[in-house]
Formats: sequence, C-alpha cells, structure tokens
Amino acid sequence: MKITKFVHSCLLIESPGINALIDPGNYTWGSHLLRVDRLPVLDYVVITHEHPDHYDEYGLRELSRHFPHAAIITNTDLANKIATLKLPNPVRAGSEDNLTVFEAKHEPLPLATPNVLNIGVHVANKLTHTGDSYDLPQSREVLALPLTGPFASYRQALDVIVKLKPRVVLPIHDWEWHKAARQNRYSRAKQLLNKYNIEFIELESGDPVEL
Repeated sequence: MKITKFVHSCLLIESPGINALIDPGNYTWGSHLLRVDRLPVLDYVVITHEHPDHYDEYGLRELSRHFPHAAIITNTDLANKIATLKLPNPVRAGSEDNLTVFEAKHEPLPLATPNVLNIGVHVANKLTHTGDSYDLPQSREVLALPLTGPFASYRQALDVIVKLKPRVVLPIHDWEWHKAARQNRYSRAKQLLNKYNIEFIELESGDPVEL
C-alpha cells in the first residue's frame, strides 16, 4: 500500500484493487501540491464530511472531470448535496469493495457550534481514516488520525492512539501547525508511542510512504 499526504487530511491510497483519494479540501487545493493530471486512475473519492477543509466543490468538479467513473463516497447529508451538482460520478453513502464505511461522530466544536455528519473508512482492510472523529471502537493496523484542530488536542489524540493500538500512525488534520511546531510535535509523538510498540510515521506532503 502506498500512501501520499496532500496537506491536512487528504490522503491518496494506492493498493492492489483500490485507488482512493480521501478528503481533498480547500487547504489541499490551495497548496497546489495535488496535481489531478498526475493522479492514478481513481476508484473512489471519499469525503468524510462537508467542512471546507475536507470538501471543496471546485476541487471535486475538477476530479470529476478527470475521473468521471470514480464513485464519490460520503455521508448521507453530503451525498444529497453533491447529487445536486449533477456530476457524472455515482454518489453513494455506504461500503464498497475494499472500502468499509462506518459511522463516526464528528468531535464537538467550540461554543456549541452546530455539527455535521461524519464518516470514517477502512481501506483495503489495512488503513483507517476517521475524518474528524475519535469515536471509533477499533482501528486497522494503520491509523490516520487528527492530531490537532478546533475540536482536538495533542494529548487527546495520543490517548486515542494508545487506546486503539494500531501498528502505525499517520498524522492528519495539522494544517494549523507551523512547520517547526509540526516537526516538534511529530518527534515527541514518535518518542512517546515507541514504548507502546506503535510506529509514528512523520508524513511530509507529497512524499509517499510504502506500508
């Protein structure tokens, strides 16, 4: 399985039988690191929820233009909204071959801000992407988990990781961190999780890793 991060929570997963792009939001498109013409043929575009750092309508239209047969997988609320765009792609809320969708409640936002539906996915029975949720009973051996955000804390994220006990952790949802701060937090997480025999991989946007 080859995994490439394209800023924040966007991951490209390339594995036998499935190519999936997860959560290409506005930070991803604004970075210009994600080149649609250089992507492999996509089977799925997964959007965990409708917040703009995960869902960008312009970007989705661009992906649809290049990959009109890729299924768009999301939650029921966002599926209904995307259906109004009249894209050629099938839009579905539910599991597919090599892609298991599970309900994952979005973490509470500050000051009782209204929340949205969020899903998580298990890809090829190997990688779990939670969207913006820590509310899951188990993870596959590779866990992509938010490390920071308006709903999260670094301490909370590490507690969740130790509870779920994946073999490998991939940090996501960290656009807010300055590069030096991100490197510091990555290094500390790697050190802390090592004693639990959990490997923390310090992802750099645009650089794939093989797992």
